[in-house]
Parts: sequence; structure tokens; C-alpha cells
Amino acid sequence: MEFTKEQMLKMHEYLVFSRGMAEKIIEYIFSGKISGAIHPGLGQEAICAGILAAIDISPRKIYRHCTHRQQPLIAKTVGLDLFLGELMNKRTGIFHGTSGEYHLVSLKDLLLPMCGILGDGLLTGVGFAWSLKADGKDDSVALVSIGDGAMSEGSTYEGINLAAILKLPILFVIENNQVAMTTPIEEQSPIPELYRRAEAAGLRGIGVDGNDVEAVTAAILEGVSNAAACEPMIIELKSWRWEGHYVGDDQSKYRDASFREDTSGIDPLLLYEQRLLERNVADRAYMDKVRAEHETLLSDAFARAAAQEYPSKEECLDYGNIYSNDAGGAI
Repeated sequence: MEFTKEQMLKMHEYLVFSRGMAEKIIEYIFSGKISGAIHPGLGQEAICAGILAAIDISPRKIYRHCTHRQQPLIAKTVGLDLFLGELMNKRTGIFHGTSGEYHLVSLKDLLLPMCGILGDGLLTGVGFAWSLKADGKDDSVALVSIGDGAMSEGSTYEGINLAAILKLPILFVIENNQVAMTTPIEEQSPIPELYRRAEAAGLRGIGVDGNDVEAVTAAILEGVSNAAACEPMIIELKSWRWEGHYVGDDQSKYRDASFREDTSGIDPLLLYEQRLLERNVADRAYMDKVRAEHETLLSDAFARAAAQEYPSKEECLDYGNIYSNDAGGAI
């Protein structure tokens, strides 16, 4: 698939944004300004960038369920300040700091409910896609991202099977970063190509280089088009997780981490910048300018969020923030 210059430059911008987001999250966790087990997407930037680019290009309304490594996608979906406020548990967050990263949802922004239970978001996405079909919303599809670890959940197969039987407008995306928490892919699957499991449900599955932002974008566009025709499919995006399962996790205890000594061959941002240089789409001065602009954008946004107030005890215990009937009151 060929992309315009403007689309390629936008992909680069999304890559830079995703890289900067991951680096800032790690920085703020180590400085004590973000608490909890946060999963950085360092090294997997082409996945978020490709999905964002596909959302821009596709004429469809794409409801999305994100993994907990897709912070850039979430931030672009609900707004950077609202996301960072929630990430830092501040009153300015989308749920006033009472949710954190794990349970975000904003249907008006097309963000489907997130959950900390492995694979649970896939079932939510299937149910939502069923409602889209029942309501006759032909311009809308659901895009559900899960990790390679979730592919070992029994409920994942139940959801995929139901989507196949009902011919739902849904696209399943496997974010395969080679390690499920602390279990390398070769120890969790007898076949390395997880997309082949689509065959069990009679669905089409494809594997894509998850470090190639253009390949990711093209695959997502194809998958969304198929989903709109009520032909669900599975796309596996094979990438590489640079950090541990969470910030501070010593991954050397369960895999060879020597690859961190030289990541140039698997760095999606560097690889794409080299491609843009070779195509004469952009020069180094332009790309340095984009990096500098995003460094300022993210530094200011993170600092702005960190300076906000935490929610009060009453706000944290108000079940009107939890249930949809706006009943209010204390837990």
C-alpha cells in the first residue's frame, strides 16, 4: 500500500509521540511522580503509531480497546491532559484520578472499557461489536488489542469463536512483544505464529512486522475494512518489548536482556526515519525539529499533570464515579 507524504510524516509524528510518552512515563515513575505497576511501550511504538494512522485514514468510526502498553493511543483518544491526570491519579484526570490507567473508558471518545484482568477486554469488545451489529451501525467497528499472553486465556477463544459465529464487525489485534509477563513466547505457544489460531474459528489471520509502521497501518486498514463487512479477522503484530513487564521489573531474570546494548536493528523510530531519508520525504533537520517539539509538548503536559491536586477522600469514595446511573453518594 502506498501512502502520501502527509500520511508518512504523520506516522513519523506518532512514532515520536509514542517514544516520548514511554520515556516520560519511565522517568516519572523513577522520580516517584507516578505510582503503580505501569507497563511502558518502549520498543513497540510502531503499533500505536500504525493504529493511530489507520484511524486517521479510515472512513469508519473505530471503537478501540487498548492494551496497557498503548498509552499513546489512549492519550490521543481521550486527550493528553485527561489521560496524564488519570495516570498520575490527579483530580484533572478523566475520572478525577480515581481510576488510574487500568479501568479507563470513554465511549464518547470511542474508547472501550479497559480492565486489568488478562483477556477480559476482548470479551467486552465482542459484546460491544454485537451491539453495533444489532443496532445497525454500519459505519462502526470495534478494534480490540490484546497481548500475546491473553492468547493463552480460554475466554479469548470463546470470544473469538462467538465473533466468528455471529459475524461481528470486529478486528482482533495481537500485540506480540515476545514475552507474556515473564514467559517467553517459545514457552507459552507450540507455534510462534499466534495469528494461525484464527483458523480454529474459521477466521482469516495474518502476521505483520510490528516494528514497521507502514505495514501495521496497512494491515489495520485491511482489518477494519473486513470488520465493516462483518468479516472478523486476527492480525498479529510481532514486536519486541525493551523493558520489563513493568517499570522496575528485572527482566534479566527470565530472558537474555543483552539486546538492550544495541537496539538499532529493532528500533521502529530509527528504522522509519532512515526510510524517510532514503525516500527524500524528510531530512534530518525536519525530524530533529519534530522530536524537539514533542519533547516540549510532553514535558509541559507531564509537568502540568504532576502539579495538579489529588482527589479528596469523598471523591475517591463516590460511587457515582464507578456506576453509570449517576446515583452518587459514599461507598
